[in-house]
Amino acid sequence: MKTKWYFFILTVVTVSVFINNYFSVHENTPFKVGVLMIGDSRLEKLTGLKKGLKELGYEEDAIDFEVKNAKDNQGLLDNKINELLKKKPDLIVTLGGVETIALKEKMEEQKIRIPVVFAGVAAPKETGIIEDYRSPGGLFTGINNFHTGLAGKRLELFHELVPSVQRFHVLYDKDVEVSVLSLENTIEAAADLSLQILPTNVSDAEFEAKLSQNLQKNDALLILPGFRIESLIKEISQFSKKYKIPVMGIYGDEVEEGFLASYGTSFFDQGYQAARYVSLIIQGNSPADIPVELPDSIRFIVNPKIKDELGIELNNDLMDIADFIDDESEASQ
Repeated sequence: MKTKWYFFILTVVTVSVFINNYFSVHENTPFKVGVLMIGDSRLEKLTGLKKGLKELGYEEDAIDFEVKNAKDNQGLLDNKINELLKKKPDLIVTLGGVETIALKEKMEEQKIRIPVVFAGVAAPKETGIIEDYRSPGGLFTGINNFHTGLAGKRLELFHELVPSVQRFHVLYDKDVEVSVLSLENTIEAAADLSLQILPTNVSDAEFEAKLSQNLQKNDALLILPGFRIESLIKEISQFSKKYKIPVMGIYGDEVEEGFLASYGTSFFDQGYQAARYVSLIIQGNSPADIPVELPDSIRFIVNPKIKDELGIELNNDLMDIADFIDDESEASQ
C-alpha cells in the first residue's frame, strides 16, 4: 500500500511538471483520448477516469474525449470500434473485457498501433490481451479487476453470509470468455466447499423462465461477470423480490438496486485507478513496460433492508466485516 501511495504522489508531481511543459509548447492542443464501452452500465468507469485525471492535474480542456458506446449491442461494437479508430486518437481507454478483446482483434487485423488502457478487465493474460502481468508487451495495459479470480471467494462469502441457502443458481454468459472462466472457478470452489450450484446462461432468451421453474425454497442467485448480466441488474433485483431469493453480486450499485450483497471493486474505482495509466502513457511511457495492477480496493457490501424484505437470517460474524448500504450514500464508489 505504501508503494502505491508513493507511486501516486510521484505521478502527481511528474504530471504537474509535464503538463506545464506540454502546454508551453502545444498551446490549446488537447490530448485525444478515445473511450470504448459496450453499454451505459459502464459509465461510472468514465466518471472515475475523469475524476482521476482531474486530481492528477489535467483540466477539462487538456483532454478531448471521443466516446463510443455500443448500447449493450455486441453486434454494433465492431462499427463503434471502426468509428473510433478513424478518429486516430492518441490513446484509447476500454471500459471492459468484451470491448478490449474486440478492439485488440480489430487493431491487429488493420495493423493499427495505438496505446490502450483497459479500465478493469478480468483475466487479461488468460484471455490473450497481454503477455504477462509484470511486462504486458504490445500495446495494452491497465487494471485487472480480478473478478474471475474472486468468483470462488464470492461463493464462499455468500454461503457463509446466508447459511440457510442450500442451492446456488449461478448466472453466467457462455458468450463471454471471462464469464465462462469465472464459472469454472465457481464450480471448483463449490466442489471444495461441498455446495450445490446450478449454472444458468443469460444469453439464452428463455433463461428467466427456466430459472423460475427450477426454484426451490432456500435457493440463492450468484452473479458472475458479463456485460449482458450488468445490463439486467434491475430485472434481477425484481426477480429477487418476486421470488424472495437473495442475490450476491459484484458491484455496490447492484446492492443499491436491490441485491442482498456484493463483493468486488466498483466501476468508479476501476476508472479512477486507470487514470494513472492514461497519464503515464501521455507522458511517453510504453504500455508494454507498465505492469498491470490489481484493484486498489475490494469491498464486501450488504443491504440490511433486503435482508428484512426477504425474511432471512445473516451470519453476524460476516456482518462485522461488511460495509452497509445505509452507511454510505455512494456505495458504488
